[in-house]
Amino acid sequence: MDLIKRYHAIISKGDLEPDKSQEQAINRLNIVKGELLDLRNFRATKRSLSGFFKVRGTPSLESRNKGLYMFGGVGTGKSMVMDLFFESVNSSRKRRVHFHAFMYEFHERLKNIRLMRKKDPVRIICQEILNKIDLLCFDEFQIIDITDAMIVGRLFQELFLGGLTVITTSNFHPEELYKDGLNRGLFLPFVTLLMKNVEILEVDNRKDYRNRKLRREDSYFCKEEVTAVAGFNRIWEDIVDSGTQELIIHYQGRELKLQNYGNGACRISFQELCEQPLSAVDYLNLCNHIKVLFLENIPILSSSQNDIARRFILLIDALYEANIRIVCLSAVEPESIYSSGRFQKEFARTVSRLNEMRGDDWPRKDDP
Repeated sequence: MDLIKRYHAIISKGDLEPDKSQEQAINRLNIVKGELLDLRNFRATKRSLSGFFKVRGTPSLESRNKGLYMFGGVGTGKSMVMDLFFESVNSSRKRRVHFHAFMYEFHERLKNIRLMRKKDPVRIICQEILNKIDLLCFDEFQIIDITDAMIVGRLFQELFLGGLTVITTSNFHPEELYKDGLNRGLFLPFVTLLMKNVEILEVDNRKDYRNRKLRREDSYFCKEEVTAVAGFNRIWEDIVDSGTQELIIHYQGRELKLQNYGNGACRISFQELCEQPLSAVDYLNLCNHIKVLFLENIPILSSSQNDIARRFILLIDALYEANIRIVCLSAVEPESIYSSGRFQKEFARTVSRLNEMRGDDWPRKDDP
């Protein structure tokens, strides 16, 4: 179905409310979809005629924007709009991935190529990507780690030169990425590159669509309530009635010990996961081994506990993308966990996701 018609059909069913900001994004993505088809046909023609004479690209194709960067507040429908677009593109040469997961894969491949002592490993990786896909969709584009900040410029330069179309969602305008980060001056050329190659579009309707169908499930227990600890323990015991064991996850020469694991569920403290030197890589590997995470003793974080808050943000992002169920035992409601600090804006998304993950529609039923 046509992308615009599909969007309006969802509205007609009552699953969405009309929204001018989303419709603007849908219309722009529909143009990108047409450009992708034109580009695919042009490349097919170029391949078929290359044996006879050189085929030049048309100015419209050569000068086109190479994607769309959608930014705005949490829960405004950016990811939903991108997913509708992704599903509407009839091609096997496409990929949708969370930005953290993509960068994890990139660093792993980079490490392996460097071990083989090959020249220009970044270009090798980019060529591997370009050989497989024409369209790359990123969800939750953000730069937190300095290792990512220092290499994304070269990475995306190669991808854009190769003609890759990039669609991404983010809570930040490109000029706000990696704000106050270490050596940010070295990162700024990437911002210029990004804004030169993709259209920047704000999607911000001041509504959080994640909160529309929420209820207080047995998935978030606040210690302010007398029955919180007992309720948390009851749910845990119901799930692991056959007993628990230790599970040790090995990856990249590292290991993550889960002391209480059973029936696909893991019970672990906030301190073990977020107050230790762990990263998005650790959380992604954790998600590969569990179906439910019982996270207990979530504290109130002060404005000086930014590293701990950042890890919690990464943990919830990983769980959310992997469609993992989470049961929390916390000192306070999500909105009050981290009310001020360096990553306060990023944490707004974490609050929104925690609230969605305690609602009727979680885990997402359409995921495998």
